[in-house]
Formats: sequence, C-alpha cells, structure tokens
Amino acid sequence: MLPKPMLAKKMSRLPAREGWWMEPKFDGWRIMSGLDDGVLMWTRTGAHVAQVPYIAEAIAGHFPPGTILDGEIVDLRSDRQWNRTQSILSRTRGDFKHRPSESDPPLTYVLFDVLCLAGTDMRHLPLAERRRELEDRCEGITQASGGTVELIPTQPPSEEGLDALLSYGFEGVVVKRGDSRYLCGSRNGGWGKIKPFAEIEAVCTGTYPAEPGSHYAPIIEGKPRPWAVGGIRFRVQHDDGRTFNGRAAGMNDAVRRALHESPADYLGRLVELTHWGVTDTGALRHPQVRRFRALADKQP
Repeated sequence: MLPKPMLAKKMSRLPAREGWWMEPKFDGWRIMSGLDDGVLMWTRTGAHVAQVPYIAEAIAGHFPPGTILDGEIVDLRSDRQWNRTQSILSRTRGDFKHRPSESDPPLTYVLFDVLCLAGTDMRHLPLAERRRELEDRCEGITQASGGTVELIPTQPPSEEGLDALLSYGFEGVVVKRGDSRYLCGSRNGGWGKIKPFAEIEAVCTGTYPAEPGSHYAPIIEGKPRPWAVGGIRFRVQHDDGRTFNGRAAGMNDAVRRALHESPADYLGRLVELTHWGVTDTGALRHPQVRRFRALADKQP
C-alpha cells in the first residue's frame, strides 16, 4: 500500500513557542514519490502521476533506490500557478507526457520531507533530523535539474515573514514543529497551515490616483492621462474601538473607471474588504475590495 502524506491542521495564528519553523504554502498538487527500479509518483488519493517524466528523471538522478519523498508539484514560471498545474497533471488520456518548451515551461517539484532514504525508514525521526538529511541530499539539485526539483525554504515563524510571503503571492504558510515525527495520513502530528483570509466592513472615505505610466494612467504626449483610480481610501472601526484608515484596490476596471468619473457617488458607502489579518495596531494586512454596498445596509 502506498503511504499517505502527513497533513496540516488549520491554525488561526503563528505559534509563539520556539522549535517551530515556517514554509511558504504553494498552490499546486501534493505529490509523493518513491524510487525502486524506477520512480513512482502518486497523489494524496493514490492516483499515479506520470505526466511529468522530466521530474521523475531528475529525482532518479539525485536519490538512491529505497527513497520516498514528500513534496508538491507547482508552476513557478507563470502567473497561473494552480490552473496550469491542474491542466498538465489532470491530462491522463493517451498516455499524455508534458514536453516543456519556451512557451510551455516545465513544472517544479518542491520537496519538503523524506520518509525513507536508501531503504532506511525515517518517519520515526524528528523533522529537524529528516530535514538535515534532505538538505544534504538536495545540495545542487536545483541547478542539476534545471529548476524542475527544488528544496522548500524554511524560516522562523514571524509576522514579518508571513507578510513578506503573502506579498510575494503565496496563499499562506505551513508551520511545523521541529520534533514532529512523520505520521502518514494524520492531521494531528505537529504541522499547521495558516491561510489568513478574512472579511471586514469599512466605509469608503475617498480615492487615490493611479500610478502615472500604469495601465490606468498611461503617458500620452508626455503627460499621464488617468481614466481610472488607483484604489480607494477607507476607514475601519474595530469592535474594540480601534480605528484604522487605509487604502485598498482589487476592483475591476469598470468600477475603477466609475470611481474616477463619479467619486462622490462612492463617498461614505459601505465597502466589504478581504484581508490577511489584523495587526496589533488595528491595521489590515493586504486589504482588497470585494464589493460596495449602501451605508444603510450596515447592520446595527
């Protein structure tokens, strides 16, 4: 029977204790891989993955038989991380094999754990020890594989690190206890995932202009000619009395144009925002506009 991957439990905040580390949460396919006479790759549900032979070849060239690895296949070379990965790995008819090209670059297998190494079961060892073995084995693997296999980076858990990873476009983070054993199929083994997505109501207090030279304010005859706003200004009143004044974007082009042409129509209106958490000062992390509503819609 193929081993199942260890799973992460949802967490609402970063662990404050020592002995944890943090990894970026990729948006791809969780894949296990095992080496014997060849390389076998499979999903969480046990479905075989054979659409990316270049990844299998890179794994076989860098790890000995009797090795089982855990990781995620992702698209690191375009803006369609999930969609392109899904498109390639879900094609099973006709023994499909992805043949990378300049316009259709390869996917990447990001490794983050090792269950067995050269026939030795590693699952009973602490994660920190498994990680050291994996680091030793992965030295030079990115260059040797042409970027088709990489080792996931780690860092101590911190709000600053979380903010940075979110700003880079990751959907969240995975936090792991350094002394955790690998428990196949378990969600209670010392791994957590944080996708700090939330919603909040605010009041639109104005707009801010688009960046000169951007899509919304092109330079024409040497001068910026804005036809849409850069975003809105808003005010949030938290339940504990704190007030935060900020800026947000995320609207489609039609709403941006309407805000530019008739800003008074939006002033004072209720706006629903999505965000990635609230700081101690009451500031919203990475707020984005979801939709506008009339102020009268606000619940008492």
